[in-house]
Amino acid sequence: MWVTLAMATFAGGSAVAAEPSKALYLDTIETYPAPTLEKVSGREYKFLIDAAKTRPAMDEAFRDLWTQVKSAAARRGFMVTEKKKRPLKIETLTKEYLDTSDQALWNNGYLVRITTRYRNGKPDSTVSVTVKSIHEDALRALAAPLSVVGVGKVRTEAQENVGFGPGGRLGGYVEKGASFTVPRDTLGERTLGDFGKYMPELLRLGLPADTRLLGKNAFSYRIKPGAVVLPGTEPCGIEMEAWSATEGGAPFVYDFAFSCGGLDFYANGEIHVAGEQFMIKVMQGELGGLAGADGEKWGGSKVRKLMNRPISVK
Repeated sequence: MWVTLAMATFAGGSAVAAEPSKALYLDTIETYPAPTLEKVSGREYKFLIDAAKTRPAMDEAFRDLWTQVKSAAARRGFMVTEKKKRPLKIETLTKEYLDTSDQALWNNGYLVRITTRYRNGKPDSTVSVTVKSIHEDALRALAAPLSVVGVGKVRTEAQENVGFGPGGRLGGYVEKGASFTVPRDTLGERTLGDFGKYMPELLRLGLPADTRLLGKNAFSYRIKPGAVVLPGTEPCGIEMEAWSATEGGAPFVYDFAFSCGGLDFYANGEIHVAGEQFMIKVMQGELGGLAGADGEKWGGSKVRKLMNRPISVK
């Protein structure tokens, strides 16, 4: 469920930052009182940036956007730190999101992603597979087992994603994901069965095992330049990412994100509120002009934009 915070005033049809009467975090825990979200270990704050509103060259765009973030944070009294070594180093990946032609997996509350990393310009022989539970209701998202078989290490975690949605309002939704690494060639022809052999619950969705999954690709270019420092927790790591539709092509979207993890969701209200204030005062208040015309549709999510799945507000 997209939990929202009524916090925006409007000028000329656009949302501009205003002091909220109530923190989003408080709305979230009223909607999902303890211990519902006890397995949610943190938050990721996301802000989409229109590629047309920055520099054409990617390295220059990252440098310019990072400079703007640091300056805006300082003006609003927030601390942002920069890595000492190569803060603007660009990491190259590909991310492929798989579903049926009518997005049957998404409609059943699942998202499948393959991430490929590169060394010296060549793809690794192994890939990271992530399956997420993306039901609109946090209760259903967290209830999905996401049990993985036949592999070694599995990372399972749940988080709340926070961004700006319809009406320029800050909102959030909970998702749960399981990630594991397998050799690329074990995924065969990318049928549902090729993934169901690792996560059997995918074969209980009412779709044949030989259902062919179609991929939507994003060529990802990512930097990890520093961190947002919030009171009461370790520095929250920043990632800035550009996605293009073709290898080496012009990006169609950028984003700025920071994550605060390892938290007891119900016991760290001060941290959550500080993160919300950074989004409202710095990203929306100072840098809101970088957002795209359709930015409010996606809640800060590049994946929703890629898959054309706007935020649903009820």
